[in-house]
Amino acid sequence: MLQLLSVRLWIVLLWIILITVSLSIRPLFPVDETRYAAVAWEMWLRHDYLVPHLNGETYSHKPPLLFWLMTASWWLFGVNDWTLRVIAPLFSLASLYLSAMIARSLWPERKTIEEITPLILLGLFFWNIYSTLTMFDMMLSFFAVLGIYSLLQLAHLGLTWRRWLLLGVAIAGGVFSKGPVILLHLLPVALTAPWWLEKPAINFSWRNWYLGLIVSIFIGATIALSWAIPAGIAGGQEYRNAIFLGQTSGRLVQSFAHRLPWWWYLETLPLLLLPWLLFRPLWAGLSRLKQKDSGLRFCLAWALPVFIAFSLVSGKRLHYLLPLVPALALVLARAIEEVSSQKFTPKSHAGIAIIWAVLAVVVAVLPWLTQVFQWHPELSSISPLWGVALFVVSVALFFTKSSDIREAVLYVSIASISGILLVSAGFFSIKAELYDTSKPAAKISELMQENRQIAFYGSKYHGQYNFTGRLERPIILIDSLKALQSWAAQNNNAFIIINYDENAEFIEPKLTYRYPFKGQNVGLLSAKVFLDNPELAIILKL
Repeated sequence: MLQLLSVRLWIVLLWIILITVSLSIRPLFPVDETRYAAVAWEMWLRHDYLVPHLNGETYSHKPPLLFWLMTASWWLFGVNDWTLRVIAPLFSLASLYLSAMIARSLWPERKTIEEITPLILLGLFFWNIYSTLTMFDMMLSFFAVLGIYSLLQLAHLGLTWRRWLLLGVAIAGGVFSKGPVILLHLLPVALTAPWWLEKPAINFSWRNWYLGLIVSIFIGATIALSWAIPAGIAGGQEYRNAIFLGQTSGRLVQSFAHRLPWWWYLETLPLLLLPWLLFRPLWAGLSRLKQKDSGLRFCLAWALPVFIAFSLVSGKRLHYLLPLVPALALVLARAIEEVSSQKFTPKSHAGIAIIWAVLAVVVAVLPWLTQVFQWHPELSSISPLWGVALFVVSVALFFTKSSDIREAVLYVSIASISGILLVSAGFFSIKAELYDTSKPAAKISELMQENRQIAFYGSKYHGQYNFTGRLERPIILIDSLKALQSWAAQNNNAFIIINYDENAEFIEPKLTYRYPFKGQNVGLLSAKVFLDNPELAIILKL
């Protein structure tokens, strides 16, 4: 198949298929994707590109780059759902090519590593899933990879101002993406350069290396502060404290949430390496790797210190590790490439094909299994055709012979993306409605246009209706029953948004509108009905 297209074109084609199908089969995910779209939407409405807002309040949890790019896409193409959703995938695509450039710098004599690194990265389940999500971590990954690339250029080609400036831009982009955490991804590599750098550039000086690093950090900080200082002044004291102190110190000291034991990342690491852990040439190549390889040392300097640091911080989420995944892909590529000069097995990917076939059979008989084992009833609605399609992919993979290791890697990447898309399509064929906020949001917008007040009753509102409903004024937040009763008495023609999963038989007859939402339901309750039915106050008590 490599005779049909070059590796570079295969990467673009697979990326287009992955992104197009993924974004077509599912809506914007609540609460993260809808929240970020809501912040951009409010920025667009206010014409305030300095201080982000969410539902009328300043939003300090994330820097503004993603919101700026979303509004820029609307300026170019008009307000829509699609352009904002391709921003993170475009950063993913750029990271694939940057990873190939890093591979070329680390192993210039091994062309195969440069070619298979982006295919391995794109084939990782973890990477291709997050490539489709509108979040900040893929942007951070890109700027981390850009910073890593600039460090390699400095080390191998010379300490020039242009390369130090590139590193400074990467630092600034990382800060604008997700804050100062970008330094955690870049400083360990820069500081451990004496360990991994074997042949520095001509006229290389360690004194100039570390001085240049300080200059690049200063450049990045200056660019970031050019926004942060005016934004802090305009946003007020609370917002200023949040963007300068709250995010970094809060995550490192108190970790806000998501507290897990130190070994959690270690035990989930195998999941990040699928499906390549099932690829036989990987294990054959790993046994031949040598510690003297400076490229491997570089990848360890990139990934290991950050992995340890994140493990020691109590707050953990899988996507925090996303900027480290290109380093893992480079190590996998280096190991797999070892077999290219050895005896190569044309059916080296057969094991993955067999596992895919087993999964396909499970998906195909899922309706029957659901009835036998009394699983969730909605699973019986999944069409067996998704399993049949996956089985066809697995059979094709099993009987396909690879001419070389590059082609074997390409086949596994195609199978990986096909499998993710088919399983996702089967899931969202029955679940998409539960994650789609557009219907309740459209009703909320309609009621607001009738000049009705809308309140959300609960401890936390994530803005999940603001963009999908194109709301032009905030939803009122009420978190106590007493305040809700007082507000309802003053706004008889208003509506209250409530989430519920229990006592549905008592609540639903009183609702004017109701919609399924994730594992719960969301309903619109008339303020007058709420006041006329005192028993609702007991049922809805937080």
